[in-house]
Amino acid sequence: MCKAVATTSNLTAAQEKKSTASARKALNHAASRPMERKPLVAAGAGFVKTVLVMAFSHASLCALCVNVAFDLILWGLPAYILLLPLSKRTFRRYMGGLINYTTPIVFNLPMVLSGTTFHCDSLELLRQCKQTNALMLANHGSRIDWMMGMYVGYIADPFRARVGFVCERVIQYMPLIGWYRKIVCEDVFVDRSFKVDKINISANLNDFHDDNIERMLFLSPEGVVVDFGERDMQYMQACRDFCMEFGVKPFDYVLTPRYKGQTVLVEHVKHGGTITSVTMAFVRDGKLLNCEMWSKERVIPDIYTLCAGLGGSPVHIFINIEELNFKADSDIKTIMMQDYVRKDNLLREWHNLLKAGKLDEMKSRFTQFKSNFWSAQFVQVLHGLQLYLFASYFDVIPQLVRGVTYMFLFIAFSHTLGWIMNGTSMESVPFETGIKAVLMKLFHTKHKQDKKREAAVAATAAKEKAS
Repeated sequence: MCKAVATTSNLTAAQEKKSTASARKALNHAASRPMERKPLVAAGAGFVKTVLVMAFSHASLCALCVNVAFDLILWGLPAYILLLPLSKRTFRRYMGGLINYTTPIVFNLPMVLSGTTFHCDSLELLRQCKQTNALMLANHGSRIDWMMGMYVGYIADPFRARVGFVCERVIQYMPLIGWYRKIVCEDVFVDRSFKVDKINISANLNDFHDDNIERMLFLSPEGVVVDFGERDMQYMQACRDFCMEFGVKPFDYVLTPRYKGQTVLVEHVKHGGTITSVTMAFVRDGKLLNCEMWSKERVIPDIYTLCAGLGGSPVHIFINIEELNFKADSDIKTIMMQDYVRKDNLLREWHNLLKAGKLDEMKSRFTQFKSNFWSAQFVQVLHGLQLYLFASYFDVIPQLVRGVTYMFLFIAFSHTLGWIMNGTSMESVPFETGIKAVLMKLFHTKHKQDKKREAAVAATAAKEKAS
């Protein structure tokens, strides 16, 4: 057993015992209850408003896909084919310019026009991270951490940084956005097998070091976002059990961090840089969306959650940044667990403020920072003009209109199908809700078949033993 970690708690011993008992009861209940679909828009939106907001949301993702596809095909692939073999450094610098061109159309519709606001309690530390290599370890309270990271990195306040991500391997295969992240951005894709991931992570970091290209590298040590299925609840409980074995109060707002990857990722700042712990809270209508992991009130924000802000309930993102100091040979496991104790307590503190109706008091602890509204609109118009000129030059405007229409319908169908199948929206990148819902359904069916097969074998063995 690991050595107990000293920690402070906002709860008395009796309150901690009651919280732990409530969480266990809620987890057991949630694992056995029927699937409950989460509303597509904030509760009480009504049918007409829901239809209009969802139409805007589908259109936003359609515009995102179409524009990213054109940037990838027109400006990205030729460089990948012609420039990369000649000079990796020149290729990466060129792609850095392309990322700056594409980024505003990524966050403009879901964030800027939908009213999303950003608040940070340490802008100076954030600016420091944007001037050099930075490793940013964030809690995983949403599905749009990557979009938030791109927004933060793009804001010229006063520096604009290239942002990269450590994300699950399947993302690189997602149509358009996933391909863009793979080919243009060269993110780090991991498969949760440390032996393989260690080699891939180290190779990616060394390539960028060799070319002297700096990045803000975002990742979530928690590794996964859990929903409300049986396996999700089992994983939550496993994390709580691990906390007790480690000697800390079970986490309510975060999962336990995975620490092995950090032993390699510290290479990112080996020539100088900053390691930070990032805690993010997502607030809508004065309520914390990423509240207790086991609470039925919890909402996992995704692109559709952001887009729904156009309907009058925008998401406000609060970001706490704290500097961490460790090396590859440090006791990273203990450091990460201590930091996650702090993260859990901080989210609990914010949650208590919001439950007491003290949103203004919470805001007073942060400084709001904004993108240049008109700059984002200008880039959005440039992308629209790019599409028009291309279609006009090749005389394919009708085909473009049909293609965009089909894209809109496919996005709407994919998301709606996934929501019906799995009960929630999971759109971290376009098409993910539908694709993951189908994969989860197939996996769940196979899991049930394996369980039945195991039970049948056990029953046969018991009969043979009895006879």
